[in-house]
Amino acid sequence: MNILLAVDGSAYTKKMLAYLAAHDELLGSKHEYSVITVQAELPARARAALGKELVAKYYEDQGASVMNPVIKFLARHGVTAQCSYKTGKA
Repeated sequence: MNILLAVDGSAYTKKMLAYLAAHDELLGSKHEYSVITVQAELPARARAALGKELVAKYYEDQGASVMNPVIKFLARHGVTAQCSYKTGKA
């Protein structure tokens, strides 16, 4: 089964992970997992003032701060996942 985990670092993300941990049939290496997080775009003026490299670094850092706890959780349960960081409207 392919399972998509949309995460944002909120309490809902934690509840979803707790649900997975409580349901062994959903958590395990027999499934394929994709994890995605979407960061809201900075305003155009801010992006222009900061420059492409700094904005890209900001998005990467924000995505990693949301994604890393999920990746660690999955790793503790022997699961690897494909991870995606996107920007825009969730």
